[in-house]
Amino acid sequence: MRSFIIIFTFFSLSLAGVNTAIAQNPLTLVFPEDSTKIKSFIADTTSHGKQVNIVMSPDSLDAKVEYGSLDSNYLDNDAHKVYLFGKAYVRYKELSIKADYIVVDLDSSIATAEGRLDSLGQLTGKPEFNMGTENFTAEKMRYNFKTRKGFISNVLTKENDLFIHGEVTKFVAGGADSLHQDDILYNEGALITTCTAEHPHYGIRASKIKTIPDKLAVIGASHLEIFGVPTPLWLPFGFYPISNTRHAGLIFPKDYERSPTWGFGLRGLGYYFPIKDWADVQLTGDIYFNGSWGVNFNSNYVKKYKFRGNIDLGYSNRLTEASDTYLNTKSKSFSIRLTHNQDPKSNPYQTIGGSINVQTNDYQSLNHNDAQSALTNTYSSNFNYSRIFPNKPYSLTASFNHSQNTRSHIVTINAPDLNFRLNRIYPFKSKKKAGPDQWYEKIAFQYSGSGRSQIIGTDTSLFDSKTWANAQWGAQHRASANVNFNVLKYFNFTPSVDYGETWFFKTRDRMFRFDPNDVKFVKPDTIYTPDSTSFFIRPDTISYGKNDDTLTSGFKAFRTISASINMNTSLFGTLQFSKGWLRGIRHVIKPNIGFSYTPKSPDSSYQFQQFSVLYPDSVKRFSRFDNLLYSVSPTSIEQANINYSITNLFEAKYFSKKDSTEKKLKLFDNINMSGSYNMAAKINKWSPLNISGNTRFFKGITTATVGATYSFYGRSDNVHLDTLTYLKTNHKLLRFESLRLRFSSHITFQQVLDLFNPKKETQSQTQTGSNPGNKKLPKKGDKFFDLLSSFSINHELGISRFWMPGRDSTSITTNSVNMVGSMQITPNWSVNFGNIGYDFKSKQLTYPDIGLARDLHCWQLSFSFQPTRGTYSFHLGVKPGPFDFLKFPYNRGNYDTFGF
Repeated sequence: MRSFIIIFTFFSLSLAGVNTAIAQNPLTLVFPEDSTKIKSFIADTTSHGKQVNIVMSPDSLDAKVEYGSLDSNYLDNDAHKVYLFGKAYVRYKELSIKADYIVVDLDSSIATAEGRLDSLGQLTGKPEFNMGTENFTAEKMRYNFKTRKGFISNVLTKENDLFIHGEVTKFVAGGADSLHQDDILYNEGALITTCTAEHPHYGIRASKIKTIPDKLAVIGASHLEIFGVPTPLWLPFGFYPISNTRHAGLIFPKDYERSPTWGFGLRGLGYYFPIKDWADVQLTGDIYFNGSWGVNFNSNYVKKYKFRGNIDLGYSNRLTEASDTYLNTKSKSFSIRLTHNQDPKSNPYQTIGGSINVQTNDYQSLNHNDAQSALTNTYSSNFNYSRIFPNKPYSLTASFNHSQNTRSHIVTINAPDLNFRLNRIYPFKSKKKAGPDQWYEKIAFQYSGSGRSQIIGTDTSLFDSKTWANAQWGAQHRASANVNFNVLKYFNFTPSVDYGETWFFKTRDRMFRFDPNDVKFVKPDTIYTPDSTSFFIRPDTISYGKNDDTLTSGFKAFRTISASINMNTSLFGTLQFSKGWLRGIRHVIKPNIGFSYTPKSPDSSYQFQQFSVLYPDSVKRFSRFDNLLYSVSPTSIEQANINYSITNLFEAKYFSKKDSTEKKLKLFDNINMSGSYNMAAKINKWSPLNISGNTRFFKGITTATVGATYSFYGRSDNVHLDTLTYLKTNHKLLRFESLRLRFSSHITFQQVLDLFNPKKETQSQTQTGSNPGNKKLPKKGDKFFDLLSSFSINHELGISRFWMPGRDSTSITTNSVNMVGSMQITPNWSVNFGNIGYDFKSKQLTYPDIGLARDLHCWQLSFSFQPTRGTYSFHLGVKPGPFDFLKFPYNRGNYDTFGF
């Protein structure tokens, strides 16, 4: 019989039946390591002062075993067993066992733990096993401290996102023998699932499982089980990586699709592999039985304090069979999306980053049906590299810019786009400061230079040789000098000189091409008979042909120089009230008047070209620099302009009863009036008067923008009366030309409630018991309003009016409303509105995108429908996780016809 010893004090307390608390009286056992080295344990001295030497057993454990309980414990010295009741525990090295009832066999070094039934017949205090990172709960377990092996009944273990319900489990600790260096779990009749329910709703039932924690699970013959019912989906074996670290592996298809147009297909099948610890790559593809396919490359990368970004490349090749000819039509498209952001801490002098989003042939709309993908028709890119030179007044920027419109299919790429900028310098400023600056010391100089290459084409012919042959490149320089000082204390006086030079390596030429089939007409011509008793209408032909534009290679420079003098000031007007809601009005006027001079552009900037075969001597002038990579405007006449503008700001101050304070309110953000008078012009000296302004209503919910144009000259039958002003002909100063109004509103449902039902302080309840703490009682409708709290409403209204003789030209250019949001109607049911709206102008819905979702605990059910395209998506499957490949998708894409 193995010998053992218990510390005398705890042994006495146990025999006396004294209950020991866990934190106060742990019991400790110590065993010698082997038979060759007998160790002695020196116990506490007795009251007689004698030292007791205790001899350890040669086959005892190599460390102490601590155990205790909250309720009671006792030692059966005859059976060599310790019984622990009520929140009992046993600790050995890094191992810990907790249960409501534990028996420790001191001879075999085996601990048996199990729970107990309460008064309701429920099993409580189930054994909990903890060893390092391993934690699991079971109904009953036995563990041998010497062999470091254990048997567990009905155990629940968790490996990352997987739960393993084992009927019979054997646990072998790492290092138990020379063949096992890792902890190993052997299971029989286990169910593997991601469901957290006590009785899982689904799982993979395996006959045998070998699990190496944080590494791998090897599974024997298994089948899918749903709600305890076996399914005919069987697997002979399986390998499931369960590592906490990233690892390469197969990506199961995101969708199993059955398309009438493309046939059966798999979407999102691919492979994932990490790149060290700072990047990963996900390569997926789509494949259909009719030959359609697509690939996608996605990579995320991040380095702490350096940079982070994402690269997403996509290519699709879709085959569609024509219903009449039965011939396949290929539709190729690709997508390039990239984002890169540099950490500001990495380099204070140079940065690189931005976003790139290039789509061809409606890639996003073709492969996705959500409202954003279907309605977005413009894409743009902006990727920059910038360099600041320390202690220098200049900087350098290189960028890639791109814009495209999927409706017109026009793509514009500026790459590279180089910009060099010299910040404002004061070359005449004295380095030795002595007194106030002289006026010449305030003279400032600035310079900017740029070089650009531009490609314009369609998204289907972007990489054709003809598109690249028409590529343009050029450079632009701008330099200016100005000085600013005060005149008469209140006026800012700013004279300036500006010089610009633009280099073009391709300019535009225009040639008239005669074509009898290309006939153009003007307004009908009335032809009377000789006796003038009848007439007929005959179209008046003015042209047989058209002008063709071509780009001609060759260096040409466009130069401009101008000088200007500007003077501005600010005027303030206030009106205050001591009583009432309105406490004051403030009006700020910022007038500006100036003179600018620009000489006439040389005739080499223009080309004179015939425009009609009927009138060969009639020519029109056009600029050789029209619609090139740099926008320049040659002036056909000398410009000596007197420029004027007035900016108005209106603010109010009101008294708030909520907090008894005065607050400011902007009535109109800006009301601008501007125009000019050209003293060098022979006619039309006065330019149109432009008026613009904007303001906000309803606490910023609605933004109103207005723009109007008035002319100083009269007009008759669409012909300007350039020689006489409107004042002389109609005795009015200005004639109305055009008006544009736009109202943009964005509001959430909560803002609607706050707008029409402002919060008011509720009076305290007279009876404290009816409302403890004077808390605000919820209203009956609050729960309904909470359902709509995430909804937002957008409304756009555009109105325009133009001068037209004898008729009202007022028209509504835009009038549409749309709503976006989701509604959680029950804890498990939700309705999603990706977009739903109505266009009052076209009298139709604006691409409704409606979805319905049901939370099924560990499963999810969703359905979305886009009636405009007739597309829908049905999905029933396991929630995202290791088993999310268990799903049933059913979709209808925009390439298929209506129906199910």
